[in-house]
Formats: sequence, C-alpha cells, structure tokens
Amino acid sequence: MSTAYTPPNPSKRRNVMIAALVAVVVVVAAVLILVSSGDSTSENAAPAANAPLRGLQETNAMLKGIPQDGNALGEKNAPITMIEYADYQCPFCRDYALNTMPVLINDYVRTGKLRMEFEPLTFIGPDSETAARAGVAAGQQNLEWNFTHLFFFNQGEERSGYVTDAFIDKLYAGAGVDAAKANAYRKTPAAAVPIAEASANAQKYGVASTPSFVVGPTGGPYTKLEVEISNADAFKAAFDALLK
Repeated sequence: MSTAYTPPNPSKRRNVMIAALVAVVVVVAAVLILVSSGDSTSENAAPAANAPLRGLQETNAMLKGIPQDGNALGEKNAPITMIEYADYQCPFCRDYALNTMPVLINDYVRTGKLRMEFEPLTFIGPDSETAARAGVAAGQQNLEWNFTHLFFFNQGEERSGYVTDAFIDKLYAGAGVDAAKANAYRKTPAAAVPIAEASANAQKYGVASTPSFVVGPTGGPYTKLEVEISNADAFKAAFDALLK
C-alpha cells in the first residue's frame, strides 16, 4: 500500500500567464501557454520503469462506483459543478489531487451533491501536452479520472521528459484503459480540441494559476473560486452556500 504524499506547502500554486491561439477547423487546434512565474522544478520522481505504480489502491477506492463521462466525474444531475484547471506536470496540482480532492469526492461527489470536471492546461512544456492528450484519450473510455489520479501519484520532475509512451501505457494498464485504442486516439488532431477549449475557457474565467477552480450550478453560470488548495473546509463552505 502506498502512502499519501505530504506537500511542503500545499497552499501554493503554479502561476501562469495564458496566451492561447485557438483555431478549431474540423479537428485542428493550437494552444500556446507561457509561464510567468512559479517554481520550476518538482521534488517528485517518477517511478522506475520496472517499479509498481503508486496509488492504485487509493485511486480505485476513491473512484469506485462513481460515474464518469469524458472529463466529468459524478452524477449528471448533481446540483453543482466544479471545474478544475490543472497542468499534469504541476506539483501543486498533485498536492491538491492527493490530499484535498479525495475528501471532496467522498463528501460531495459520492453523495450526488457535486459534479467535477477536469480541464487540462499545457503551459509547462511538451510533457504537459503529451499527458493532456493521454488523459483526453482515457476520457474517450470514461476513465480519465482514473488515469489522471494515477498520473499525479506517479508524477515526475517537470520538463524531464518522463512522460514517455511506456509511462503512459503503464498508467493506462493501471487505470483499466484499452491502450491500443487510447494511443491511436491521443495522436490524432481530435485529441487537441478539448485542450484548446480548456485554454480558451481558462482565459474566459481569468485563470492565472494552477490548480484553479470555477464553481456554480450545474450548467452554469460559473464563477472563479478563491480558496487555498489545502483547505478542504473552504471548498466545502463554498459548496454548502450553493446548495442552500
């Protein structure tokens, strides 16, 4: 059984400046996201190629029995929705995913009160784009949340090139994804479209750091949620206010 990761400062976020050029013609999209400030390295190390995946038990326990639909987790008729904007390489996104998010899923998603959506940003570098495409492909099989949570458990150092085909296949196996289908899809132009849409939506909501969140009644309108990522009670207070 793997142990939970304890971040040195889980309230921090990766600050970004997003400048996206979104052009979706049929299924072609281009996204540009530039870093403005923030830590440039991660203290995490991806597991060796022959090492077992971290987080399998925790991921399965957290998500078991909860419906998924593409990038969404939870009941379609949940009264409120929270959308997360995150970069797969961002260490602070990992902090939130492994420490705060499981509490929110157990207390609000599993009980049908909240629906969560994951929007991938790719500002850190090529590994972010590769990971985002892999996550979108897993979403085609309604397993994006399994893939994403396992990714954060096994996140490596930023810009180190660790997001290889072998690394992705290992995560796919742990998440129960049909790797052949997912790998074929993630390398097509269609896989870039949701990433371009995520960038455009992030700009619309004024997202300037990852992870960032917007929340509101399911279907909208959504507003940006300003909370410390380590403070589950702050998230809960925002949810409870919308549920009244």
